[in-house]
Amino acid sequence: MLKDVDPNSKKIAAMLEKKSQLVLKKFRQVAISDIENPKVIAILEDVKAYWKDTHRPALTVYSCEAVGGKVSMANEAGLMITLTAAGMGIHDDIIDKSQNKHFRETILGLHGIDNALLVGDLLLIKGLLEMGKILRKSRSPNKNVAILEALKKYLFDIYEGEVTDITCRQNLETEVDDYAKTIWELTSDGEVCARIGAILGGGSNKEINALAEFGRRLSFIIHLEEEVRDSLNEEGSLPHRMEFESVPLPILYAAKSSSASFFEVKSIIQKEPIAPYVFDLTKICWKTKAITYVHNLAKQSAIEAAKRLESIKPSVARNALFQMIKAPLAYLENAHLEEVRYTEALAS
Repeated sequence: MLKDVDPNSKKIAAMLEKKSQLVLKKFRQVAISDIENPKVIAILEDVKAYWKDTHRPALTVYSCEAVGGKVSMANEAGLMITLTAAGMGIHDDIIDKSQNKHFRETILGLHGIDNALLVGDLLLIKGLLEMGKILRKSRSPNKNVAILEALKKYLFDIYEGEVTDITCRQNLETEVDDYAKTIWELTSDGEVCARIGAILGGGSNKEINALAEFGRRLSFIIHLEEEVRDSLNEEGSLPHRMEFESVPLPILYAAKSSSASFFEVKSIIQKEPIAPYVFDLTKICWKTKAITYVHNLAKQSAIEAAKRLESIKPSVARNALFQMIKAPLAYLENAHLEEVRYTEALAS
């Protein structure tokens, strides 16, 4: 397992946790508010126990602050997005049949498909109700229209991306560029966080659009990090993913690199069980420089993200947004160097 060697990674994580702590506190309160059924409350208590989303609320608040806005409304928007993301995350686990994730049992694993589906729906509804509160407080028709348009785009992008992602399940025929585009669709959450934060902060159209694209690219980089972590079997979840989910981008790239690699990957994923052979998939990724490919994608996205921030006035918040890119890039750089060491050892 790779270690996060960048000494700043822990500092960045602490920064994000501090910035999002108010949203997470409200998330835990709102999740069970107005619910009387003891069984539903018990399930929501389990959601509260593991849901520690820091990137979305921090990105929303920093985007608001970066254009000179006050954070109170941005925190409420961060709460709305966090609630909807939690609901969609539970639905994802149902689709992917994920009983365990991140070294813990999921709501699906703890309470079964019916309860997980209903609680996922409930959290989505609670998120949309929070949006209603924001629109009532805004009292600006133009802002409200812009916020609703951003929310609509977010939800549609995510659901269209999920449908496309299903077609990539166990599918080595998927084109690498097509799957990269699917990942891009699935990272709409970063865009909506930054866009709504900047709208509520009173940013200009130029600032709003710049921060929205920054948020999208930041989310894309974070998702690329997750693709590499899965390919390297960081959490032991690769066998499950290869059986029930889309093929991780590095493994797909490796399979597409040559006919020999394609049949090598295919022969491995057809084995039952696949678990004893997952390191062979990692070695194929290294040999084909698949990690380098993903690392380069992330670096290019980071360059474009940084360009968008250059149009925002210097501030503590803008600097924090720059910092948010560093942690996933540091991991990908470490993974890339591990690949380089492996290929150099093979050549010697």
